[in-house]
Amino acid sequence: MRVRLLRLALVALLVVPGAAAAQSGIDGRLNDLQRSLSAIASQVEQLKVQDRQLEQQLTRMQTSFEQRIERLEKAPAAKPTPRTGRSRH
Repeated sequence: MRVRLLRLALVALLVVPGAAAAQSGIDGRLNDLQRSLSAIASQVEQLKVQDRQLEQQLTRMQTSFEQRIERLEKAPAAKPTPRTGRSRH
C-alpha cells in the first residue's frame, strides 16, 4: 500500500509540471488569439468607416453627374460654326 502511494505521488509530481507547462502554452496561445481577434475587430471597424465614406462620396458623385447631364440635356443645341477658309480636297 505504501509503495502504491509513493508511485502515485511520483506520477503526480511528474504529470503536474507537464500539465502546468501545457496549460501555460495553451494560455499563451489563447492570449495571442485574443490579441489577434481584437486587432481584426479594430480593422473591421476601420473598414466599415471607410466603406461609409466611400458610399457617401459615390452618392455625391452620382448626384453631381446626374445634375450635369440634366443641364446638358436642357441646354439649347449648339449651332454649328460656319467654316471659313479653304475647303479640304
